[in-house]
Amino acid sequence: MTNLQANTATVRRDPAAKRSLGAQWADLKARYASLPRRQQWVVLGAIALLGWFVADTIAWQRAADWAAESDQIEAALVRGAGRQATVTTDLKRNVATYGAVEVPGESAQGREELARAINDIAKKHKVAGYSYEARTGQRMKDSDAAVLGGTLERLQAEVKFDTTPDELPKIVDELESHPGIETISSLRLTKNEQARKITVQATVEAWVIGGSRGAR
Repeated sequence: MTNLQANTATVRRDPAAKRSLGAQWADLKARYASLPRRQQWVVLGAIALLGWFVADTIAWQRAADWAAESDQIEAALVRGAGRQATVTTDLKRNVATYGAVEVPGESAQGREELARAINDIAKKHKVAGYSYEARTGQRMKDSDAAVLGGTLERLQAEVKFDTTPDELPKIVDELESHPGIETISSLRLTKNEQARKITVQATVEAWVIGGSRGAR
């Protein structure tokens, strides 16, 4: 191919490659306008049918999913309201005495609050040999909880430290009364006569909400 032919080929290709979307759209409209009236209706019908299929498979299906989810939430709320009839007098008295039950926080927030609570108490009482390890324990199986906001999970922290016999009751009392801590499910004590201290191994628990539905 000579230089003249190569330049000619280049000149012929460049305009097509550089055509703007507006020019392409104008060309498409011109082609559509040149079609017979019957073929124009066929093209419009094909576009409408394609749009209907897209709406049916995407938009309407999503709307159906949302409707089914809202029905589940409504049913869970109705069951929850119905449970009020089974509340005993003792339970009502306990709520009046101790206050309403607080809803657990999200999993990440609950982990942070549990670690901070234990660390703050350990620093306050100047414990020695302190160690902390958290893990997720048992999950509460409740269909209503899953529909309304996720699953309830038990967060467990294995704590180990050394303290004096005088400080031990104070530490345990503060751990049990802290709002970020649900309970101390295990407490093992080992006395060190030589150091005049007690080695404490405790399992501290808190409830959190995991697997929340989030945005969809």
